[in-house]
Amino acid sequence: MMAHCKSRQAGVAIIAVLMVAALVASVGGLLMLRQQRALQQLEIRKDTAEARAATWSVLQLVRLTLRDDARQGLPDHLLKPWAIPIPEMKVENGGLSGRLIELNGRFNLNNLLSPDGKIDELGLAAYRQLLLNLGLPAQLADALEAHWRQQQGKRAVVPQPLLELNELAQLSGYNAAVLQTLEPYVVALPARSSMNVNFVSAEVLAAYLPKLGVSRAEQVLAKRRNKYFASTDEFLEQLPAELRAEVPRELWGVKSSFFWADMGARFGVVLLQHRALLDRSKSELPTVLWMRRVY
Repeated sequence: MMAHCKSRQAGVAIIAVLMVAALVASVGGLLMLRQQRALQQLEIRKDTAEARAATWSVLQLVRLTLRDDARQGLPDHLLKPWAIPIPEMKVENGGLSGRLIELNGRFNLNNLLSPDGKIDELGLAAYRQLLLNLGLPAQLADALEAHWRQQQGKRAVVPQPLLELNELAQLSGYNAAVLQTLEPYVVALPARSSMNVNFVSAEVLAAYLPKLGVSRAEQVLAKRRNKYFASTDEFLEQLPAELRAEVPRELWGVKSSFFWADMGARFGVVLLQHRALLDRSKSELPTVLWMRRVY
């Protein structure tokens, strides 16, 4: 009987030892897992810091590039070095990429508002035509006009310009598909701007010159492939004589002031993509109006 009890006690002791060992192993494994996660988080923070610093460096390089370009005083066109996207460049532990997107070739919605807050009827008619050129309802222009007139009526103040294109999503008819169609052609710049004829699309040109039509506009602009327009006069000479005076001369230009700078930085497992809006209308070194992470 005593031998049986001793055997039973020994069995219990062995089970207890095994349970303690399992608990120790479990705790040890948990601590190791936490340590690994902590190290991973530390590595991610390090990679993120490097990516942010690299992005800022790329932005400064872009600003200096545009400054040096402005000092030359030459027309801006598709063959400028800054107009060519930069493929990813390998750096230690990662890579960098970037591109500049010229914006003076797009239809600036804020050109529809004069400085005193009045709606530019010529510009509004051009916007309606642009919508038609893109296969969209012309009534979308009425929604934007109503939005601004509502501001005038309720607050008796000057209507506020759009800060970005996505604000249109608050208006009737501007769904995601519409905004996606508009994005390559339309922009909301912080100031009234001329349109650089070396970047303007046929759809936008034909919006201001509906008698020209998109097809003929494409023929006019196709000449940029061999030689950019060196001046507004050179551009106007390519238009039919009867259309040259239909749009105010000050609308056209061959210089660009506004750009998006798209920058990508990859370090380790971290990938950051930022976009900045640059303005060089007031100084040679472009001002960063905003910068935001897009991925």
